[in-house]
Amino acid sequence: MKKLLAVAAAGLLCVTLFAQEQPLWLRHCAISPDGQTIAFAYKGDLWTVSAQGGRATQLTTNPAYDGNPVWSPNGLQLAFCSDRFGSMDIFIVNKEGGNPVRLTTHSSNEYPMAFKDDTHVLYEAMYMPTAEDMQFPSAQFPQVYEVSTQEGSRPVLFSEWPMADINIHGNQILFHDRKGYEDEF
Repeated sequence: MKKLLAVAAAGLLCVTLFAQEQPLWLRHCAISPDGQTIAFAYKGDLWTVSAQGGRATQLTTNPAYDGNPVWSPNGLQLAFCSDRFGSMDIFIVNKEGGNPVRLTTHSSNEYPMAFKDDTHVLYEAMYMPTAEDMQFPSAQFPQVYEVSTQEGSRPVLFSEWPMADINIHGNQILFHDRKGYEDEF
């Protein structure tokens, strides 16, 4: 019996060590502008790790789900979404962690897409369909909104055109359009 318990304990130890070396459920990876750090969501919190590997640092700790990290162009902040107040809202946090600041408060779900510059976040949400969307009610697409990183700012419509995978380079915006029902993956 002691041998069986020893084998079971050794097996459990191996599984635990493997889980530490090969974590599962890593999602929404985003590399910093300088290429040195990777932000990601793991078990509903945000983490960062050196691009060279090593020990990850937890940025957020909350019973709610935090995900979709997006780096600011200067690499000092991360925008992310969280359902701390029911629906997904946009928050911003320092790259070292700290208390996140809530930027949006709408009851619709909002997901960060990119930073327009160091002080404005672009995000997608479906607040109100446009007249064109109303022609095809089953095919409503999210619009792109902009909000300042200053607490208490009001969002403004950036584009009613459905954009995905936004990248901003100088005064150019690169994106792919959502034409229909393609599977993103």
